[in-house]
Amino acid sequence: MTVPSTPKISITNTDNRQIDNLRIAVSFLIDGKPHFDYEDHGTFNRVVTDGLNAMNGKWNGNYFEGNFLYTKGSQSTQYVLLNIEKALAATDVSGWDDPGTVLPSITIMKEDGRNITGLRVAADFTIDGKPHHDYEDLGNFDRTYGLELNGMNGTWDGSKYVGNFLRLNYSGVDTEIDQGVLTFLNIFVICCLVVAAVASAISRELLLHQGGGWQLRQLI
Repeated sequence: MTVPSTPKISITNTDNRQIDNLRIAVSFLIDGKPHFDYEDHGTFNRVVTDGLNAMNGKWNGNYFEGNFLYTKGSQSTQYVLLNIEKALAATDVSGWDDPGTVLPSITIMKEDGRNITGLRVAADFTIDGKPHHDYEDLGNFDRTYGLELNGMNGTWDGSKYVGNFLRLNYSGVDTEIDQGVLTFLNIFVICCLVVAAVASAISRELLLHQGGGWQLRQLI
């Protein structure tokens, strides 16, 4: 039995140039009430996991604000690639292709149990010291969204470069095995292994050949 997996937003850096001073901002609605927050990520060269949870916000007269968007973990791309290679080698390295290059990315996990609607994700950043800005409207945060960030082909508006830098590549509802079912299967497999081991031990004890005959021994 499968269930929908946790909604998330993956933002992948596909620009060959260095992206600095990256700020990811989110604005959204909960029960029709506006919320806003942002997280500064600096140079976009790591694999980062953020969480989004709008609990305990404060009304500032226009919208709820608080530490809604926060960094949970950050790893270098080299570290992630090394772990992938170790995992492949532990299974069957001859049966897997080279995993290739790991691109910098930011994954925002939905950690608020309430419905989030009207979601907009914005990115502000610099390339060679020049400011860039773009945003993407996603709507309901009820699925997986795959975005890419690339500052090419922008237009200068007098204060910053604007363009289709942050764009949606895919969206859909991912599924995963229900945790209760997964726990049951894990216990079932363990029980099967234990039963098999016990049965094997009993067989060895019952079928001891001594002097041309079979003798029953007591198991302790």
